[in-house]
Amino acid sequence: MERRDARLLLVDEEPSSRVATHHALRALGCRLIDEAGDAPRAVQLLAEQDYDLIISGWAMQTIDAAELLKLIRHTPRLATIPVVIAARVTPSVVAEAACAGVSAFWPRPFCRQALEELVQIFIGGPAVLEPRHQVRPLLQ
Repeated sequence: MERRDARLLLVDEEPSSRVATHHALRALGCRLIDEAGDAPRAVQLLAEQDYDLIISGWAMQTIDAAELLKLIRHTPRLATIPVVIAARVTPSVVAEAACAGVSAFWPRPFCRQALEELVQIFIGGPAVLEPRHQVRPLLQ
């Protein structure tokens, strides 16, 4: 699969994190990126669209990421979608996310190289870096 053809879902209550992640993914060649500001919106989008990768923040107020993960893993149509959790990685987060079925972690503070590696693992394809997007201070 080409990166530009992969459909991604970003789930994060923090708008600045969503924007920074969106820009970083576009700089890596991803084009089909949907965003959800909370888990209920993510559930709605997951019901309407098929995704190749989900990147979600951990701490959310309405439905936390662990519950969202459980919902995804217990829904046959969604169960195999890779889910990356973007969070400060602590032993308790790792344990809870592992029980819920996380595919990988993208540790905060964000590192663009780690995002590139995760995209390579779950979507594949070479990065197609656009010159105007190569420097993103928020993710370095």
